[in-house]
Parts: sequence; structure tokens; C-alpha cells
Amino acid sequence: MVRFLTGWLKDVVNNAYNRPYVHKIRDKPIYSLIEAIRKAKEENKNPIIAEYKRASPSGFSADRDPIEYAKEMESSGAVGISVLTEDKFFSGSYDYLFAISHNVKIPVLMKDFIVSERQIDNAYNLGADSILLIVRILTERELESLILYARSYRLEPLVEIFDEKELEIALNAGAKIIGVNSRDLLTFAIGQERVKRVLQKIPSNIIRVAESGITSREQIEELKKYGADAFLIGSSLMKEPSKIKELI
Repeated sequence: MVRFLTGWLKDVVNNAYNRPYVHKIRDKPIYSLIEAIRKAKEENKNPIIAEYKRASPSGFSADRDPIEYAKEMESSGAVGISVLTEDKFFSGSYDYLFAISHNVKIPVLMKDFIVSERQIDNAYNLGADSILLIVRILTERELESLILYARSYRLEPLVEIFDEKELEIALNAGAKIIGVNSRDLLTFAIGQERVKRVLQKIPSNIIRVAESGITSREQIEELKKYGADAFLIGSSLMKEPSKIKELI
């Protein structure tokens, strides 16, 4: 069983358990998100994971062609594309993941509320190169098990945390790439100071990703001072895709 959850998080996890199995045979190579981040850093670029999302419970809404957006992000230098596939609260779709993963040659992350091996099967079958695992919605045993299951497909998961307690859980589970979400999944409030504090406590051999609430080059440069290796950016790029050029 997953952790005790309430409100919309309980609903989104219940919905995740009911997502269907996708009967597809993977027909593309796996692109490493960790290697893409390291390569961008070696080239003195800011590693940006550009997110494709159409809506969120926080009130965000945008409507862009997924392939056109992903290709623009790729040509502008993004190290990867994060694709929201959660369908009840984020207006996501497995179709977006399949379309994007088959039209770019950079790593594609399936961003969803993953609680089952079936969802990881789907990620692999649809062409994802990485998946998101959220510590807040999983028990420690589940997290460790799902990390290992993803690796059986050679998908290295991005493990998302909120605070120091969740960082300890992620490290104990063997996470190699950890994202610190500035947005509280319960209140939707943004806490950049918390992100800075937690980033500093992640060991340097782990790839550290700052997630959410990033809108400027100045923010990126500030987060780098606290150890951030890469930056997952959604809302601001969905609103203004050309902005990625000034962020990289």
C-alpha cells in the first residue's frame, strides 16, 4: 500500500492504479538523462528539462502542440523533455508521451504519479527514457522496488523530494538523480528557500535537479550556487517557449 494520503493526492493515486496497460513494442533507443545533463554542464550550458503540461491543479492552463513544442525545446538546447501523462488533474495523456518520444532524440521523462510496475511498463513501451518517482506518495519499500524495476528496463528514475526527511529516504533507496520540488503538492505554495536548503544537503555524486517555479536566468544562477545541476521548467516555457534561449 502507498502512504496514507488525503485530498487530491489520494484521488490522483487512486486514478493511477486504474490506468490501463499500453500494448506497444518499444522501437527506439534509450537516451540517458544523466549523461545529457553532464554533457551540457561540460559545455557550460544550463541543463534545462523542458516540461510539456497542459494543466495543473494549481490553476495553470496552456494549449500547445506537443510535437512542435518538443522540437523547439530540442533545437534550442534542452537536455530533455518532461511529459505530463496524468489524465485526471493535469490533462495529460500517454498519447503526448508517445508522440514526443518519437519526434525528438533527447531524453524524455514520463512525469506522472507512478505507484505500480504497470505504469513503468507503459513508460518503457511508449518510449520514455526516464520516469518520475515521488517520495511523498510512496512507502520506502515501494520506492526502492520501483527504482529497481525501472532500472530493469535501463530507465534511471528522477526521484522527487520535498524536504530533508524525504532526501534521506531517496538516498537510502539508492537514487542517482534527485529533484527538489519547490511546489508543495498539498498547498501548491512555492518555497525556493527550502529548495536551496535541501539542495545543499544532497551529496555531490548525485545529480541534483531544481523543479518548479523557475522563471528567470537569475534564479538559475542562484540555484547553481546551492548545488543544482539541472532545472525542470514547465509553466514559464509553456507560456513562452522562446524563453528557453535566455535560460540556457
